[in-house]
Amino acid sequence: MTTTTLLCCELAQKIELVANNKFKILFTTMQSAPTSKPDLERSGLPCFIPNSLFFDFENEFVDKDASFSNMMPCVDVFQTAARRLGLNLEDEIVVYDDFGNFCASRAWFMLLAMGFTNVKILDGGLPEWLNSKHPTQKVLASPIATSSVELKPSANFGFVGADYISNKLSMLVSPKNTTDLIQIIDARSNGRYTGAEPEPRTNMRSGHIPMSSNIHYASVQVNGTFKSYNELVAIFENEKIDLSNEIVISCGSGITACIIAQAVFSLGASRVKVYDASWSEWGASQILPIEISQ
Repeated sequence: MTTTTLLCCELAQKIELVANNKFKILFTTMQSAPTSKPDLERSGLPCFIPNSLFFDFENEFVDKDASFSNMMPCVDVFQTAARRLGLNLEDEIVVYDDFGNFCASRAWFMLLAMGFTNVKILDGGLPEWLNSKHPTQKVLASPIATSSVELKPSANFGFVGADYISNKLSMLVSPKNTTDLIQIIDARSNGRYTGAEPEPRTNMRSGHIPMSSNIHYASVQVNGTFKSYNELVAIFENEKIDLSNEIVISCGSGITACIIAQAVFSLGASRVKVYDASWSEWGASQILPIEISQ
């Protein structure tokens, strides 16, 4: 199992390492999230883990010209934002959010896609940090220094669009070799996957991408912490997910798909893609094929 999370007690022991500028703590959040945040009952809110920098994927690490919200930016835009935060490829990075884990995995996967290989999320996020009575500060930190990082995007982990999935679906009809084989996982609720529940967005079809399996992102976590290795193995085996294939994950808008991406990565998947616009694009199209389950 590849460890992709850090416990609060482990982070508490590492905080002093921030001074050497090779250990970075990144806070992220999602103001437009369709889910509510836990009730963080502590005086002086807002609060953050000491020395936290802000990884803002809604306004900085984002393609501002995209037709859909919170899309992954090009390398140049990401690199410019990473330099402002002082990030380097050799840094040890811990990401957390104030939900537990709703969007921290999105930041984790974005960094992985751009060549950062030593990245973890804080298991349970800020709620667990507060529950553990660790210290906080009222403001986010400023970078100690900028960087001149040269990103090296990964060939095996990244974001894809509708054309990529359409091409892969056509290959599944008569695959010529094992590299053509993909498995698509839909991270939305089962009701949205089957089409039994209406989509929360207007003018959106119900159903799912053909030949996709359904594993709801909430099923791999408990209170913002990932389930055990054996529990995760059982979940993916139950859906007959072969992790030796390329795994492509979709959700509503590319956020919670990254939770499933982190789960399969931790189990050893070596080729993982996230459909960035996800159902906000596929469901809005009148051309792309869909299936509805009974």
